[in-house]
Amino acid sequence: MSLVRVLEPEVMDTDEDARAYDSMDHAVVNTAFCDALLSHNPGLAYALDVGTGTCLLPIELCRRVPAARIKAIDLSAAMLDLGRRHVEQAGLTEAIALSLVDAKALPEPDETFSAVLSNSIVHHIPEPAQVLREMLRVLRPGGLLFVRDLLRPEDEASITALVDTYAANDTAYQRALFDASLRAALSLGEVREMLRSLRIPPECAQVTSDRHWTLAFRRAS
Repeated sequence: MSLVRVLEPEVMDTDEDARAYDSMDHAVVNTAFCDALLSHNPGLAYALDVGTGTCLLPIELCRRVPAARIKAIDLSAAMLDLGRRHVEQAGLTEAIALSLVDAKALPEPDETFSAVLSNSIVHHIPEPAQVLREMLRVLRPGGLLFVRDLLRPEDEASITALVDTYAANDTAYQRALFDASLRAALSLGEVREMLRSLRIPPECAQVTSDRHWTLAFRRAS
């Protein structure tokens, strides 16, 4: 019997959570995300990063694409505090604007952004269809929606194996965070059912690693 989804807190808003997340090694995952995103030739003239955490992805993107301008949002003040420090240290305050925003109710008008991206926010949202609906609403015609998130494993043994593989050198607290995130993630079937409700072709979501699914959808011009 497949594992059922077990929700985790929507917001990682304690200083302990933010520091634990920030001190994990995200380099491989972030590099893979940026490689995959940029392979779709997204327009980054004005992009939105939903659930930016400590803003590592926008920093990596702006280093690769100096002309990029990114609004990075999160619902965690603790995460954004660390993110602002990272942006300042990277010398990218003119390229990246951080803001405390609930992704379920974006303040921008329709068709604002040339690209909307998100890494590992979906599993934090109890009903993520509303977040994806908002992402679509603010995406310009011809713009790219690019979302990657964790994939819920089929059984306990798979969770244990993933935690042992990818969090072997982390603290017990960080390992527990990763375990909880895997349990809160969606299955590919659940993702595709959600996409159908949003009139996005379900095949736009694919399994892209042993622990991730990825959605790449370009809005019609």
